[in-house]
Amino acid sequence: MRGALVGLAGAVREMQRVPSGSGYNDDAQLPTLLSPRKSPKKERAQKPQGIAEVSWDKFLPDYNAKLGTGAYGGVYTVQGNPDKVVKLFDRGDWNDVMKETVFAQDMKARDPVHFVDCIGVGNSPVDDGKIFAVFERAAGITLNAAAHCFRSPDGINHVGQALDVLDQLTEIMMRMMKPDKNGQLHFHLDLKPDNIMIARDATGKPEFQVTLIDYGVVRTCKMGDADVHDAALQVFRWLGWLFLWMLASENFTLDDSLEKNPWDLLPEGFRPFFKRSDFRPPAYRSEKLSAGLLRDALQDGFFDQVMSPAFRQQWTSPSKAKQLLGSILGDLFYGVALASDCSSEFCPDFEKFHNDFKELHKIASDSL
Repeated sequence: MRGALVGLAGAVREMQRVPSGSGYNDDAQLPTLLSPRKSPKKERAQKPQGIAEVSWDKFLPDYNAKLGTGAYGGVYTVQGNPDKVVKLFDRGDWNDVMKETVFAQDMKARDPVHFVDCIGVGNSPVDDGKIFAVFERAAGITLNAAAHCFRSPDGINHVGQALDVLDQLTEIMMRMMKPDKNGQLHFHLDLKPDNIMIARDATGKPEFQVTLIDYGVVRTCKMGDADVHDAALQVFRWLGWLFLWMLASENFTLDDSLEKNPWDLLPEGFRPFFKRSDFRPPAYRSEKLSAGLLRDALQDGFFDQVMSPAFRQQWTSPSKAKQLLGSILGDLFYGVALASDCSSEFCPDFEKFHNDFKELHKIASDSL
């Protein structure tokens, strides 16, 4: 088993020998890390108590400036008010609205830096009384647009910036694991790059400010509920996905025909970790894995072949960076494999990775 896993590093170095599009060497080995690129009628509901009501006329959507389609409805800029957005809910269900607005208000109160607030809600006098909600607009660009592979001047252009974003994301995840004053925990479960904004502050520093948006797929549960563990596992899987997006976006399969399903975009050799064990190749199954095995299998191949080429040159000590990255890879993707199995024995330790990213950041070069 160890030979099959360690063989991954050699498979990456000799990638030219792998048949194009194969992905897998055989059933006993891990896949190569890289792969070829492929090209009802609504009922008018009554607004529940506890949410401010706002006037439609003051927050008219600019239908020519659609920002995206979030969970349950489209999001538009507000006419004449660029600091606000309005979301039109496709279903006339106040439960959808409550889910987003309560999450926004609670998390904004607890962490005003990384979340946007809900200003209020109402019923539109047009379009069959469609429900709408008004939110603060987060500054900057999405983490999707900011990935190094797109070479945006406003995006991630140095490994230190990528690690700073990961540092903030793990800090946010740590906060999700802490109950509020009422003993409730609040989880954002759709942490794809389109739902994460980054922006530089007014001083022009190279670091970014991270803000989470689109609260349609969230979960609120009491401390001790079974849902807490399930939600934490889902958040941890997103950490694995975002780690790869931050450091290796060039090796994602960016094909619009995939309809941006984030799990189909991952570098091929990492996709099995995000599946249940019995749907993985034999060498990937959780009972055959350990953090140490994955560290040895992934360390060299990730640094030399998978990480964004420019990032490989941005370390004060490449050998130490490779070693630390190997340790993180082993712990992170062994954890992702267990989380994908919904293992009751695995408890995500976001603080550990928060500290790991800080240590790695210390040996990133200062030339931004």
